[in-house]
Amino acid sequence: MKRGNFIKLFLISIPLCWGGLSCTDLTPKVYDRVATFWKTPEEIQAGIALPYAGLRDYTDAFGIYNLNEMTTDEIIVPTRGGDWYDNGTWEQTWKHTWTPTVGYIEECWQFIYGDANNSGIATLNSVIENVKNVDPKNANVPAILAEMKTLRAFYYYHALDLFGNVPILENNNTALSLLTNKPRAEVFAYVEKELKSNLSFLPTELSAATYGRVTQWFTQAVLAKLYLNAEVYTGTPRWTDCISACDAILNSGKYTLEPNFFYNFSISNEGSHENIFVLPYDINANLGYFPMQAFTLHYASGYTFGLDGGGVNGFCTPVEILNLFDSKDIRKKMFLVGQQYFNSRQYEDPIPDPANAQYDTDVGLPLYFDPVITTFSSADPKFRMAGARCAKWEFNKVGNGLMSNDFAVYRLADIILMKAEAQFRNGDAAGALTTINQSFNGVSIRSRAGMPDFSSAEMTLDGLLAERARELSWEGHRRNDLIRFGHYLDARIPEKAVSEKFRTLFPIPKAELDKNHFLKQNPGY
Repeated sequence: MKRGNFIKLFLISIPLCWGGLSCTDLTPKVYDRVATFWKTPEEIQAGIALPYAGLRDYTDAFGIYNLNEMTTDEIIVPTRGGDWYDNGTWEQTWKHTWTPTVGYIEECWQFIYGDANNSGIATLNSVIENVKNVDPKNANVPAILAEMKTLRAFYYYHALDLFGNVPILENNNTALSLLTNKPRAEVFAYVEKELKSNLSFLPTELSAATYGRVTQWFTQAVLAKLYLNAEVYTGTPRWTDCISACDAILNSGKYTLEPNFFYNFSISNEGSHENIFVLPYDINANLGYFPMQAFTLHYASGYTFGLDGGGVNGFCTPVEILNLFDSKDIRKKMFLVGQQYFNSRQYEDPIPDPANAQYDTDVGLPLYFDPVITTFSSADPKFRMAGARCAKWEFNKVGNGLMSNDFAVYRLADIILMKAEAQFRNGDAAGALTTINQSFNGVSIRSRAGMPDFSSAEMTLDGLLAERARELSWEGHRRNDLIRFGHYLDARIPEKAVSEKFRTLFPIPKAELDKNHFLKQNPGY
């Protein structure tokens, strides 16, 4: 069950005036009910719910999540015989050999700038224009506009992070000749301005009404990310500003660490006091689904945990990430490795029981997940079990692998780690150590993982990057982190050579260049 009447508005089906727009489609669409909509408070709330519904595609395997995780060392999608070949898509992703014609890059661009699923900037532009014409007596127009503009800035943050020099579009009727690439630093300044200028109009309270919606704390989290990576984006570090944005959240008293690390990823994680901004999913209420269970589990994994279906044997993690964890680190239980057994319990180490040992019956081999992956593609039947599988989010017993867990885009542990890193990079190692070991709700990041405090010897850039991997694996932050720490382009096992420098940005999709000749391709492509 998910919180709030606002979320229920996602179920409302009404013809609105922003379906299917893209930043280069300037053909107006006419709807016969536009004039009768945006009149009552209920209609207004339903209208602003649509962009949130579209945001649920954030975790789609072929969009932002893909680019931020599958291009890194955290998630690999190897080719197992003929499974997951997909015309070499996943191999290109892992090895950084993608081109401007790759479909998932175009899908990500469309998600950011607006697609038929009500996501993105074009959708928000339409909502903003409609809200501007609402009678102020019927709604808190300044607050709604601030909410929508902040959500639009969130999309622009991802545009500048992934693609760099991108067009800024505030009106869907903008002339095509004006939809040209803006310098990355200019896009950075635009995002910063939009976030800061709308901050005071946003709510500070946490309630069912604000769950899954833009608040001041969401804004501070985006600002913290923006400033943490400012040197990458603009050439000028903004560590002090990052610390201030983190402090706004840490000192608010609104959030705390959950004593149970895995509660943040449970099916009922709407009760988490650590998650700052979430994407609500609920398969029973037609609020979409979080797909991770299906993507990562083996075909036979349903029998392991008593699920009503297995997975499609795709996403997994190589041993190099697992090696970052101490054997006593509770967070390591987010990965399934070794022999699998019938009737196992999630987050508990399997008890060796030969009588209940599972097999991949299609190939007659033990169901043994081996995280040591030395090749990207193999027809060896054992390779069907290659890679550690992710059990970070509580599995749904029903739903055939479709999950109702809300996905936390930002949570307090990330804020703590961002502040500590900014302090360290700003020359305050002692302050960084105090921050990272800070206790909330009787626990620190390390203590709830069953680990001793972060030590002064660990307080290095390598130590901080490793701790971010241990805490935030598979949560969509890895690419951003690796670029900032200078390791995104590194060679890695299996079979990835050192990438060209231009690979820190993705290409402007060829489909977009074909539609708009005023766009310019990123260097190297």
